[in-house]
Amino acid sequence: MPSRTGEASPGWQYAASPINWCNDDLLDLGDSYTLNQILQEMAASGVTGTELGRKYPRAVDALCGELQRYRLSLTSGWHTLHLADRRRWADEFQAYRQHLALLRAVGAKVVVTAEGSGSVHWDLGGDRPAVVPWDESAWSAVAAGLEQAGEMCRDVGLRLVYHPHLGTNVQGPRAIQRLLEATDSDLVGLVLDTGHVYAGGGDPAAIWDAYAPRIAYLHLKDVRPPILAKFRAGLGFLDAVRQGIFTVPGDGVIDFAPLMKRLRKAGYAGWLVIEAEQDPALAPPKAYLERALRYLREESDGQRGALK
Repeated sequence: MPSRTGEASPGWQYAASPINWCNDDLLDLGDSYTLNQILQEMAASGVTGTELGRKYPRAVDALCGELQRYRLSLTSGWHTLHLADRRRWADEFQAYRQHLALLRAVGAKVVVTAEGSGSVHWDLGGDRPAVVPWDESAWSAVAAGLEQAGEMCRDVGLRLVYHPHLGTNVQGPRAIQRLLEATDSDLVGLVLDTGHVYAGGGDPAAIWDAYAPRIAYLHLKDVRPPILAKFRAGLGFLDAVRQGIFTVPGDGVIDFAPLMKRLRKAGYAGWLVIEAEQDPALAPPKAYLERALRYLREESDGQRGALK
């Protein structure tokens, strides 16, 4: 189908993250939403894919049944690893294999993966106010462990894509570069999350330019400058989420036109996952998702200002 510019429509598909409705880290945000409400609103908004969320069943038949009911594909599912301590590898990889089996059985192609050691909210030692930096030994262990995890993914026809994330040891451009340089590109890919990249001091379009061959999956979300300023002044990550640091594309400070132009030029044909990660009581998920879809379609067609 032609776009407004007369060019062929882009090859990507839009998906939504269930975290827009029901937060995985702040369990009170959106907990009243049922799985059927989440999937129904996604489907009604026009997306064709969803990530795994905490309200989703983990049995293959049950999950497939729910997805088929709403004609949605499973794009991926998040998994946090703890690889900085090699003594944990056996347990970590056992849980990871179970996760891979579910994703593979339901038809996903990529596995969104992050390392939680030393982070403010995923470290096994509990939450903390600031990231505990990795030493050289930890960096080496994480890189080697991710390559092993990447081999597990490759063996079952999946692709590991690493997700840089605020509040972890891999959040800014330098840490992203270090991680990618330390790992085999055939085994460890990258999630480009526009919100985390921007809030971490990077430019999403520049990250694409630097690492496009390794980017197999995108999370699209925007950033609200007033809360970002508080975060950079010391506000904790989860408090920043609660206060609304993230929103959907078109509702914050990021200009998505340069990135969308690059995706179209490159012929990107994967998933674009719209993610807000905010309080659904203050930002109704379906309305914000529909707003984001309109904005992104205008940007990708070169028709700017639709929502301004």
